[in-house]
Amino acid sequence: MRGFFERLQWRMAAWMQGRNGVDGLSNFLMGAGLILLILSVIPGLDLLSWVVLAVLAVALFRSFSKNIVARSKENAAFEQAVQKPKRWLALKRKAWANRKTTRYFKCQGCGTVLSVPRGKGTLRVVCPKCKTETTKKS
Repeated sequence: MRGFFERLQWRMAAWMQGRNGVDGLSNFLMGAGLILLILSVIPGLDLLSWVVLAVLAVALFRSFSKNIVARSKENAAFEQAVQKPKRWLALKRKAWANRKTTRYFKCQGCGTVLSVPRGKGTLRVVCPKCKTETTKKS
């Protein structure tokens, strides 16, 4: 039985050569499709199952496509679109993890997020980006 699965793995690898494979946009579409699939069991959302089918079909098409250049452009546009929300979410996670030791605030000049250690009194903070000087209580 082990030989069967090894041969299957090699055949699948050979078949996927020259194809796009799974990328960030395909993963997002698969995740969105699964969430929509779960939501489609709610009564009254019967037409959502067709949307689920379309989203999953696009994800599979992207994964098995041989037009790697076009799929790379689509994925780059997707990554560019989600870059800002990812950064915002990472900053919020960091602020939550360090909430007891660090205070975060935005620079009044350029909007860069700055941090100061908590419990140090009133501090003079200089923004490294725009050199705006701010006094903040920590």
